[in-house]
Amino acid sequence: MASAEGPLVSFCVMCCNQERYVGEALEGAFAQTYRPLEIVISDDASTDRSWEIITEAVAEYRRRPDAVEVVLNRNMSRRCVLGNWMTLCSLAKGRLLVKADGDDVSLPERVTRVVAAWQANGRRATVISNGGMMIGPRGQRMGRMWQVNATWVAGSVMTFDRATFDMFGDVKHPEILDDELFARRALMLGPELVLPDRLVKYRLGTGRSNSLWRVRRPLCKARKELLVALEQSREDLEVIKGRISEKDYVAWLSRLDADRARAEAEVMLMDGRTFAVRRAGCRRLRRVPLFSVRKFLRCAFLLPRPLGDGLLFCYAVVRYAVRRLKGVLGR
Repeated sequence: MASAEGPLVSFCVMCCNQERYVGEALEGAFAQTYRPLEIVISDDASTDRSWEIITEAVAEYRRRPDAVEVVLNRNMSRRCVLGNWMTLCSLAKGRLLVKADGDDVSLPERVTRVVAAWQANGRRATVISNGGMMIGPRGQRMGRMWQVNATWVAGSVMTFDRATFDMFGDVKHPEILDDELFARRALMLGPELVLPDRLVKYRLGTGRSNSLWRVRRPLCKARKELLVALEQSREDLEVIKGRISEKDYVAWLSRLDADRARAEAEVMLMDGRTFAVRRAGCRRLRRVPLFSVRKFLRCAFLLPRPLGDGLLFCYAVVRYAVRRLKGVLGR
């Protein structure tokens, strides 16, 4: 479906136990200025008031004269993040799927700017990433977000061509990381487009972005999920083997092997029970500058767990203070 102005776009909102934030996330969805647009919302069996808040907000929005079509879904059993995203993709009808989480807030011009850049690029990009401003659990400003792309991903500031769903179909492991998996699927199919525009308020300290204070556990969990996701990506590569050149196929095999080797080394470093295992993991990773945050983190992971966790906590405190200062100064 499309119009003279542009293609139909699906604004996809994922939610799971986010009653504190989902109302604000929906306000961002309802405020989008782009047309033609549909809004697709999927709640992953929330046990708090999230679904009630969603249905009330949608009912009020549908009374507006400028309201667009809203598709509502509630999973009766938990499907995890990737499973919920796959459900959203199956319900959406748009050419582009704008990804949004229930604890983040999209600015009204997000879809408009993304589609304009995509059209100016010849509609070739299969994944479009925009910038963002980080906020804390209470909405406090935390400075600018890192520049997201298909390598340094953050799904809630990314837009995907629906071919990333149609071409590959379902996945075997619904508990794996959805952002990185779909970013790799997109790159297998076409180029990426990176926009500097800060169009999302990206919330830290909630959901999967619980990186304000805890460091070891979320990082280690993410690397273990990445290992499973890379197995899925190997299967995805076989699906499109006949659609890409032999050179690209070999390059992707090499890239996936390198990513697996790095992730395995990082798990050894972060979660190794003995110093020998942690040291072996550190040696497998490429060198980093002596005076750098990465070097500090590697030293912290190498040390015995209590001492290392103390250093990681100090790192988190300093990082929080710097982010708050940047947020206050608007940087």
